[in-house]
Amino acid sequence: MNLANAKTRIELFSDAVIAIVITIAALEIPIPHNGNYHQFVGSLFTFAISFFIVASYWSDHRNLFEKIEKINERVVFKNSCFLFSLVLIPVFTKWSMEAADKKIPALAFGLLLMIINGMFSSLFLTGSSLIEQNDGRIGELKKLYVRRDLVYYFSICLLMITAFFVPQITLFFFIGVPLAMF
Repeated sequence: MNLANAKTRIELFSDAVIAIVITIAALEIPIPHNGNYHQFVGSLFTFAISFFIVASYWSDHRNLFEKIEKINERVVFKNSCFLFSLVLIPVFTKWSMEAADKKIPALAFGLLLMIINGMFSSLFLTGSSLIEQNDGRIGELKKLYVRRDLVYYFSICLLMITAFFVPQITLFFFIGVPLAMF
């Protein structure tokens, strides 16, 4: 298999997994029956959180793979780890929404976001080493991602601390971090 074909296959697989994650999240939205609009609105909010977090990572993934000319087995492995962690977003979002007054789901959600970001950062560092060195912007891009990661982890940690005191609003603010990173 040539390297260009391998790159295309990993991009297609990743896009398919991400599309399935968003579809599963959308299918979790219950149709309102008997005027139970409160659950419906809450489910729409849950879907919005999942969607925008996944969309943010999809955008970063797309930007990275647009620059990579060829891939290797390390990229395939790290991409698989990243996708595995991303698939958990709808489950943890729903758990956090259903138990909005509980600390553990909010803390678990924050931890999942940190794991996803760590998986993507690892993928980014591995993938960026495969970008043509004549692209002078890659060094700047690496610095930007390191600074962004520091802000991201700091923000998530602050939100996890907030979850100890006011878990009900923490999930609401979790959506802001990925949107700001978008």
